[in-house]
Amino acid sequence: MNSLVIIIFIGLSFFMLFLFYYMLKREKIIENKFAAMELSIEELNKELYLLKKEIKNIDNIEAISKIEKIIEEIVDDIKILEDRNKEFYEKVEEEISKIENNIKKSHLTTSLNSINKHEESKILNLYKNGYSIEEISRELRIPAGEIELVLKFSNLH
Repeated sequence: MNSLVIIIFIGLSFFMLFLFYYMLKREKIIENKFAAMELSIEELNKELYLLKKEIKNIDNIEAISKIEKIIEEIVDDIKILEDRNKEFYEKVEEEISKIENNIKKSHLTTSLNSINKHEESKILNLYKNGYSIEEISRELRIPAGEIELVLKFSNLH
């Protein structure tokens, strides 16, 4: 019986060793699979990060393109306003030049009206006698510009 017990004991020992070896082998395979899964998960995380980054860039690009469209619309509106204002400024300039011409004409007539016929004849006589405009101005106490106007209207200057 002793030999039977020893054979059973040796058989169980081999079986235990085989189980132990099988478990170690199986654990090693599982460890390798976990390591491979860890690497895969790490790569997936990297890809996910890159995808998120690309999505942000795409969002930024879309936002930038929207902003560019808005800016283009604003520039177009500004051009339209500028064209309208050009027309307005041209009309204002025309009106200003008309008003300036009217003021010059009215100033010319008032300065000619302020010089009476007697003073006008004195100016013409003095100029014909060789007096300069400055001398006539001092003599008659009339501004030189008014004397020039009288001479121009008389076709002497």
